Amino acid sequence: MLVWVVLGTPHRLREPGKLSPDGRLRECVYGREIATEVAAELQKRGCRAVIDFAPLDLPQSLQSPSYKQERQRELAMRVNMVNELCRQNGAQRVVYVSIHVDASPPVDNQWHKASGWSVRVDTKASQRSKKLACCLFDAAQAHGLEMRQPMATQKYWPQALYVLNKTRCPAVLTENLFQNNKADVDFLLSEEGRRTIVDLHVEGIIKYIESL
Repeated sequence: MLVWVVLGTPHRLREPGKLSPDGRLRECVYGREIATEVAAELQKRGCRAVIDFAPLDLPQSLQSPSYKQERQRELAMRVNMVNELCRQNGAQRVVYVSIHVDASPPVDNQWHKASGWSVRVDTKASQRSKKLACCLFDAAQAHGLEMRQPMATQKYWPQALYVLNKTRCPAVLTENLFQNNKADVDFLLSEEGRRTIVDLHVEGIIKYIESL
């Protein structure tokens, strides 16, 4: 089956926070770099892979003094892009994978101990969304990452997120370790870490597509 893969980037440069305490990892930049590499690897394998929102910031005409208003505009742009692909190709021929880096509360510019990889689905997720999440979970686990899961028998976290409950296709959001855990940041920024995060997304997405 010909499937469009939409890779979601995290946040934007103007959103406060969303970076490691030492400033080495900024989520919006790191996520876009990973999404770009994943898209390139999927394209090499014959997949149609695109990015939902590549610029680091909204167009000036959509910027606002209110970061909450900007966030809503940004999220709407992402969802509209994905749903237009669904309209053109059919929702079952599109998958959405939003790539993020987690942070443990309190987000106070200090290092914390929380660590691990996880994947989120909507609280009313379809079976296909859950299957996509499981494929990504299995790939991350196969790469030896520490896994975070709500219970031993469940591989994904249900969470009511705008990009998951407003998109019409199978959709998941990955949280790739923690930006306020120093060991996680060191790993994510290493060549080995970057390769691991890229590869697990490519492998999980391909496994899902091949199962259709």
